[in-house]
Amino acid sequence: MTAALDRPDFLPFKLDLIGRRVLWLRLDEAQRREAAFLDDRAIAPNAEGGWAPLESLLARTADDLPPAHAIFHIGHCGSTLLSRLLETWPEVQGLREPLPLRTLAEAWPTLDEATSRLSQDQAEDALRALWARWSQALAPHTRNVVKATSSCNGLIAPLLAQHPELRAVLMDMPLRPYLATLLKSPNSVFDAASAAAERLRFLQHHGVATHLSLHDIPLHRQCALGWLAEQMRFDALAKGRYDDRVIRLDFESLLDEPARELRRVAVHLGLDPARVDEAVASPAWGRYSKAQSHGYGRDDRAHDLALSMKTFDADIRDAEAWVAALAAI
Repeated sequence: MTAALDRPDFLPFKLDLIGRRVLWLRLDEAQRREAAFLDDRAIAPNAEGGWAPLESLLARTADDLPPAHAIFHIGHCGSTLLSRLLETWPEVQGLREPLPLRTLAEAWPTLDEATSRLSQDQAEDALRALWARWSQALAPHTRNVVKATSSCNGLIAPLLAQHPELRAVLMDMPLRPYLATLLKSPNSVFDAASAAAERLRFLQHHGVATHLSLHDIPLHRQCALGWLAEQMRFDALAKGRYDDRVIRLDFESLLDEPARELRRVAVHLGLDPARVDEAVASPAWGRYSKAQSHGYGRDDRAHDLALSMKTFDADIRDAEAWVAALAAI
């Protein structure tokens, strides 16, 4: 097993902070391409791999490789579609939502607490080692683009600090369609609520919503609170020290002007803009990005959003007014 870990087809698949160990699994090029999530759903019945000590990860770095680029987002805003569209460029392969990144993101806000299972240095070493491994592309590709889980946005600044060549896309959408997208799906609301604690902590660290406690906020407002937190975070990144290494992307703009927006992304990531027309013509536009066997196009989305805005009109209006009042304080 130890020798196999030097092969780039083995990925660090799970990070167990209690047992201080890493699950390594072999995923070939096709398995990576098909996977919408690098979690248990991507594990084949005959998966090859096993658990190894955390040191098996920390001992393997590839600092001479250009780092994988990244897509960070607010959730349910077209990031999986973007990841698949970027695979139009033959050198690119997407790695979508690797679990260890989520594990580190959950641990990051409490690294300075006595209950943390990682020190600050250990967490930074683990993040650096994970990204180095995810930067090792499998032939015929030469560059990976990692799409993070939406709860991982607290890692954007640490990653940019560690990797001066890394470039990131920060993806979101306006509040009203965001709320309509979430509220039509209980699972989507759960995703947003799961990240609400870190997002409230972020807001309060920046002097917003300091009077609030999460247990007093209904779920539809937690969704809006998360949107506000990510707007503030993305704005700060786009206007701060890493302004030339991040680019904002609005999903509604991508749908309205796909060629224009994909060209912006391609230039930002150092990809040949001549392939934009191929990306615009990609069949991914007409499929559900997280399950490619299901048809789901722009008209289907517009119909679903219109129905959700009608069904959840009261909650959407309440959340809009509530978050506007928060932002004005």
